[in-house]
Amino acid sequence: MRSAILAALFLTVAVHAAPAKFTSHPPVRPLPTVSTRPLPKSPLLFVDAAKGDDTTAGTIDKPFRTIQHAFTKVKSGDTIVLRGGTYYEHATLTTSGTSGQRIGIRSHPGEIAIIDGGLREFAEAPEKAWEPCPDGADGEFRSVKAYPDLGSHGDMTHLLGNFADSMTPLHGYHWHGDLRSNNIWWNIGDKVGDASFIYCGPGIVHDTATGRIHVRLAHTKMPYLADSDNYTGETDPRKIALVIAGNRDASPLTLKDCSHVLMQDLVFRGARGATIEITGCEDVECDGLIVYGGQSCFGVRETTGLRLVHTACRGIAAPWTFRGSLKYRAIESRIFSASGWTPTGRDSHDFEFAYCEFTDSVDGVFIGNVSRVLFHHNLVENITDDAIFLTAGSAFDGRTPGGDVQIYQNRFARNLTCFAFGVGHGRQKVLLDGVQTGAGVQIYRNVFDFRQPVWYHQPHGPDDGKEVTSKGRFAGDHGSPAWEPMLIYHNTIIADDVPRNTYGTWGLGNAMEKGTRRRVFNNVVVQLNALPGNFFPPTRTDFQADGNLNWSVALGAKQQGDFRAKFRASKELAESKVKYPPGWGAADKFADPAFVKFDADWKTAVDLGLSPNSPAVDAGVAIPAEWNDPLRSSDANRPDIGAVPLNRSPANIGLHGRLNAYGNPAKLDVKPTFERLKYVPHPKQERVHRPAAIVEGYPAFDVPLLEFALRQNNVPVDIFEKQWLDPKKFKDYGIIAMNGSLTRGKVSPATFSEADLRLLDAYMKDGGIFILTASAREVFNTAEGKRFLGDMTGRSIAIKGPKPPVLLEGHPWVKHLDVKSSAAWIETLGKQPASPLSIDKGESVIGLPGQYAVLYRQTVGKGQFIYIGWQVHDSLPYTRDKKSTVAGEKLFEDQVGILRSLVADALSK
Repeated sequence: MRSAILAALFLTVAVHAAPAKFTSHPPVRPLPTVSTRPLPKSPLLFVDAAKGDDTTAGTIDKPFRTIQHAFTKVKSGDTIVLRGGTYYEHATLTTSGTSGQRIGIRSHPGEIAIIDGGLREFAEAPEKAWEPCPDGADGEFRSVKAYPDLGSHGDMTHLLGNFADSMTPLHGYHWHGDLRSNNIWWNIGDKVGDASFIYCGPGIVHDTATGRIHVRLAHTKMPYLADSDNYTGETDPRKIALVIAGNRDASPLTLKDCSHVLMQDLVFRGARGATIEITGCEDVECDGLIVYGGQSCFGVRETTGLRLVHTACRGIAAPWTFRGSLKYRAIESRIFSASGWTPTGRDSHDFEFAYCEFTDSVDGVFIGNVSRVLFHHNLVENITDDAIFLTAGSAFDGRTPGGDVQIYQNRFARNLTCFAFGVGHGRQKVLLDGVQTGAGVQIYRNVFDFRQPVWYHQPHGPDDGKEVTSKGRFAGDHGSPAWEPMLIYHNTIIADDVPRNTYGTWGLGNAMEKGTRRRVFNNVVVQLNALPGNFFPPTRTDFQADGNLNWSVALGAKQQGDFRAKFRASKELAESKVKYPPGWGAADKFADPAFVKFDADWKTAVDLGLSPNSPAVDAGVAIPAEWNDPLRSSDANRPDIGAVPLNRSPANIGLHGRLNAYGNPAKLDVKPTFERLKYVPHPKQERVHRPAAIVEGYPAFDVPLLEFALRQNNVPVDIFEKQWLDPKKFKDYGIIAMNGSLTRGKVSPATFSEADLRLLDAYMKDGGIFILTASAREVFNTAEGKRFLGDMTGRSIAIKGPKPPVLLEGHPWVKHLDVKSSAAWIETLGKQPASPLSIDKGESVIGLPGQYAVLYRQTVGKGQFIYIGWQVHDSLPYTRDKKSTVAGEKLFEDQVGILRSLVADALSK
């Protein structure tokens, strides 16, 4: 009986079953189903949200009530078994298992455990949670209670959510005006402003003035969408359960600094930030999870040995949601985020994603700075911007992690850009012969189906067309960065772009400058309306292409003569033979690939297998033996062109192999088995140093650089973003650093009081290290503060006029510098915007001894006062306004080297 009740928590959408009725909107994706996976023989701890008690023993008869309590009791080798039901928690696990005895977290067989970080009253008692909104829009309601603390860090969108019955996303509105609007056209004057408004579908908004949550579930009525893509469900929130979550820092589950963890058969939902946070972990496996994202489904940092298998990651895009609605009027969500723009120095590596689904979001899987990734048998669908982000950025010390990524036997469909590149707020190091990239990507045996439109261009008005026609592409970039080296072979690509000045389809031959490398072999490229691209990159680039079959559905039959005739008669062909003796495109074909079943209409199922008479059979070129290929043995003669050889079935993909690579329902006859993921863990961070705290004002551009230097010296870091750190808590940290204006960051207090100064003095005398940067110097902007600073440095008078500084050669902080090559930038530190500190004692590492310093240290008892009088970030070699140079790279690494050496030396005292 219990299993039957719990199974009813989610109505299963079977492929061949009659459609169920939903109060909201029929689900686009299959909903969770119960698993009958048997319990392990390891010791078990039971948890029951409905009947448990945290004072009991955690047995099957006397279960715990909360997951968090179970986390305090679990030991290596134990499995936590969650009985069916919903757990409204934000639980954090910090306990580790061992390689042979992992910690397990799972649902009980035949039951579904849901970990929900949301506000339970809107799901459990909606009839009591809402009231009509006075003076609101038609159909607008507000919460009965006030919720004043749902926002964080100044976010405009405080709330995200879903309809609980179908898990169709609700729109998390920026502006109340959007929620109340009846406009359904993208005709707003400012896409990120509040001068005009657009209704983006059923959604929620937080009124920060009153603390009330407002909701409106009005129908969408978009004439450019099919009826099935419009919202036509219940409009009264008192009659329907909603999942609503706020506070981006509160994840339903956090794994922090733990290892050897196995999670199985669980559902996660109710997040504004990352639904699952994984930081500093090792050997984490997720098997059979359904994760409904907030800003992301997974937020992963500095983790080794992570595997996702048979796991669905669902984004926050509803069937009526366009890219602009999310990106500019809600949040720019990702589905899986494992790399920020800038590497941390302890970046993640050794991940595997297998039989997973990544769907319905602005951005998809960000793995650019992750090294060694296996990504296979997955579904990546309905991503309205970057599906897989691959740029490997250069770290502050000049190294570039990322790459060695294998992407094979997946299905990509309805994505704007499948493989995306960009620098964002990071950088790619400039070398004499190009740009430093990662270890590269191999893309093989995948199916790319671009027939279905992407909800990218939302019509601006009634005259803008009756349909959405935006289509996706294989690869693209933001800001013209260097693309990662790619081996692209044995793929089937159904394209509908206009491939100007490129090869085959957009992305195969583009962006070949800046020192990248690319090989394009044995791919089928079918254009629906245009002719395939017939342009090769410049022959000076490291590019090779051959054995590819091209075709145009609309124009192929009209093509006369050799499609490659112009190139075959050009000097470029001869030049290409220097590095590739057959010459580029020597074995290329222009012919109908003769698929088993094909239709240009995306609503029609296709079979992209090769017919026996296909010109792709035995027509490819030999692939180097060192390139991976799971189907190599299937081609007895020359390899067939495309993703699937003749007489081979397409790969099963997605949850439990529920689809094949062509997008058709399928059944995985034999459940795949996986060997333990091989990886070398990060060196253990020995906690020989107390953690550091960085107090961040605004702007605070040097915070990432300080954090990088600290973490490279195995110092844990807590960042207080636009928050005051009470000096009474200084004793908890070995280093306190301050960067950025607290006044501009609206932090209160923004200066040290006389009592605070006494605590700071005691902190340093007891061995603490206080690092002050010029931008945070205002914390001493009181009479007491100026006197304190003057007593410590020996002077408090103002410095008049610029004076050329002197480098204290041989000092541990600057011994890596070449005095001659560094002289120019050191001299600039005597001028604006540097902020020298007037001194009469202590170490003037850069400055004039006995007069002033822009890099300074003073011993205070057992501790140290350190001053950095310029913004190191200003030397960053690449910004929107300047291009990188080799000389610029050296200048930046010189200055970052000072921070790294400064921290290492200070810690050694």
